[in-house]
Amino acid sequence: MVFLQFAQGLLDLWVKIFGDSGAWMLIFCGLMALVWFFYEGMRRGWIRRKKEDWEMDSVSRFLKFLIFLGIVLGLINVITAVITISLDIPPSFAYRDNVGNHYDLLTSISLLVMGLAMFIKPLQDVPIATIVGLIAGAAVALLLAMVIPSGFLSDSTVKWILVIVFVAITSIVGALLKVWVDGIEAVAKFLSWPPIALVLAAYCIVQGLFVLVGGTSLFVF
Repeated sequence: MVFLQFAQGLLDLWVKIFGDSGAWMLIFCGLMALVWFFYEGMRRGWIRRKKEDWEMDSVSRFLKFLIFLGIVLGLINVITAVITISLDIPPSFAYRDNVGNHYDLLTSISLLVMGLAMFIKPLQDVPIATIVGLIAGAAVALLLAMVIPSGFLSDSTVKWILVIVFVAITSIVGALLKVWVDGIEAVAKFLSWPPIALVLAAYCIVQGLFVLVGGTSLFVF
């Protein structure tokens, strides 16, 4: 009961802070796409990939730092997109007054896609699937060990069963998640390619301003 009240309090706080800020969040996504544009342009070439090694200077290090900050912004975008769709919250007060008191599908989907890309992109070298698989396997094995009477835990057969469960859950979750993560990484890599990133930045900023100032969307469903 206490946990549910705490969770409800967090949800209410999140809605209060970010609920009607979908337009602002999308504009921030556009600014992050501009960071991708400059960073990837310096790192691998603006259109064609550079053949020479890329040296990290102070500017490129700063841009890389901003991309890592995108992990936090990406997570906020994903949660905001899910909450706005689930609770039917408009992306701005102007949109609510002009179009209706409901969520904008284009803005929410854009936040979801950009949020996932921003969250995954800095973690491309981190074995996310393996880490999550290990955590899932350990959690399931631990829960089983807590449920099984203590008298049976000393049995070698039970121990082997727990080991098998740990390995099986780790492998299954890791394999399934890897497919999903690889797909998101491919999308993030495509979206951060300088020409695409520039178009994406323009779209996010224009759509965000349409919703924030104009009270409408580039496409109202």
